[in-house]
Amino acid sequence: MRILESSVEDIGAGQFRLSLIFEMNDEIAEEASENLIGSGPAQAGAVPDRIVHALIRAPKHTLTLTELHQIVEGNPGTVSRQAWTLATNAPDLQIRLRGWVFSPERGRYSLTPQALGVLGETR
Repeated sequence: MRILESSVEDIGAGQFRLSLIFEMNDEIAEEASENLIGSGPAQAGAVPDRIVHALIRAPKHTLTLTELHQIVEGNPGTVSRQAWTLATNAPDLQIRLRGWVFSPERGRYSLTPQALGVLGETR
C-alpha cells in the first residue's frame, strides 16, 4: 500500500477530517518484505543474539535445536522459544534480527540467504 495524497480539514469544534488516497499494490509489499533484513546480532549476551552468533559460527550455518541448547547455554525453554521467535520473525522480535533465521525443517535452524549475503557468503 502506498499513500498518494492526504489532507486535513478543520470542521470546527476541535474536530478535523482526515482524507487519504492510497494505492494497493501487493507486489511491491511482498517484494519489499522479502528483502528486509535487520542489521544483525549485537555483541550483547541476550539469547536471540547468542543464537544468531552460534549460527554464524556453525558449519553450513545450520544447527539443530539440541545443538543450540548446548552452545547457547541457558534455560532450554527460553532457547527454544527465542529460536522459534527468530525463525518466524514474530512481532516481538528485535528489528535488528528480523530476516536472519529460518527453520528449514522441524527442530533445525539456519541463517537465511539474505543473512548470508550480509555476511558476504552464499549458500
